[in-house]
Parts: sequence; structure tokens; C-alpha cells
Amino acid sequence: MKLCAVPWVTLGLSCLFLFGSCQSDLSDPRKAYPTASAVSASSKHGQSADLATLERGRKIYTTSCTECHVARTIANYSVPEWRRWIDVMAPRAHLAVNDRAALETYVIGARESLASASE
Repeated sequence: MKLCAVPWVTLGLSCLFLFGSCQSDLSDPRKAYPTASAVSASSKHGQSADLATLERGRKIYTTSCTECHVARTIANYSVPEWRRWIDVMAPRAHLAVNDRAALETYVIGARESLASASE
């Protein structure tokens, strides 16, 4: 009977460790998935996409991309990795060309804004 409790205790401690180690500033959704206005405001050298495109891209990211899986924390992947993932996933999500472009504009802009915020 006592031997059966060991796997559950091990599982519980493992989960505690995993979830506890995930705590960071990026646990705040506004930082993990910045708003379109935050991305626009932090764009480099005043070059930014229009706010409507960023908002549409964020909406696609938080709705279409989460139909099949959880939203990935944007800061966890580099710009080249995001471009590769968008190339792979956009056809699977049946995104129109302009929706794919809006998604990429938002994700790349958000990634760059998060990188510049941490510097």
C-alpha cells in the first residue's frame, strides 16, 4: 500500500517543480502576448505596421492558433523560428494570404518588442 503512494508523490513533486520553474514576467499575458498598441509603440526606428494590422494579427494568434494547441509564449522562439512555424502552420489553419501576413507582422513585431524590452 505504501509503495503505491510513491509514484503519486513523485508525480506531485515533479509537477510542482515544473510549474514553479515556469514563473517569470512572461506569466502575465500582456507581456507574453503583447497588445497591438504595445508592439506598435515599441517598434524600432519609428517603423511599424499600422495598428489595425497588428490587432488583426494578434486576434488571429489568440483565436485561430489556439484552436488546435495552446498559444506559445512569443519570447520563447526567435524570429527565424517564428517564420518557420508560421510557414508550417498557416496552411494547416487555412489562413488567407492577408491573414497570414497580419499574423507574421504581429508575431515578429511582438518578438522584437519583447527582445528590446529585456535589453
